[in-house]
Amino acid sequence: MEQKTGHCPFAAQHDTITGHHPIRIGRSVMNREILRPVLRQAGVSEMPFDPHVLVASCPCPVDWDAAAFAPEHNRIAISPRKPRLVRTPEDTVALAFDADELSARWKTLTEAGAHWTGPAYVPQIVLGPAPDDLPETCFFSGPILFGPEWRKTPDCA
Repeated sequence: MEQKTGHCPFAAQHDTITGHHPIRIGRSVMNREILRPVLRQAGVSEMPFDPHVLVASCPCPVDWDAAAFAPEHNRIAISPRKPRLVRTPEDTVALAFDADELSARWKTLTEAGAHWTGPAYVPQIVLGPAPDDLPETCFFSGPILFGPEWRKTPDCA
């Protein structure tokens, strides 16, 4: 996945920086049209620019040269278990779900030194601003096709 250039000091070299830096690792949704019914359920009118799932977000520096933090280049298809719409602390709505593949990767990254500051890891895709009321039931079956992992520093847009 090609990253946009912008205010990020590492925008042109996401995969070439070395040393110790904060890190975000994620996977973009490749079949994003599959999210349209969920957007309607959530009351969101526009598709996010880059719907993705974060696998790790660590504000503390980690060794980007460590094997555990090298991005995985494979694509994965996940049939989300227990899909639900949740309100995030940033007052956005996200599609949260259970996925063993993503949870296992998160565990590998935290065991290698990535610190997770929030509650227990739950894969989620931020959809947009949260409405006043969220539906109690989310009808979604997937599968979601995620592209290769990307990594960047948390201050990259």
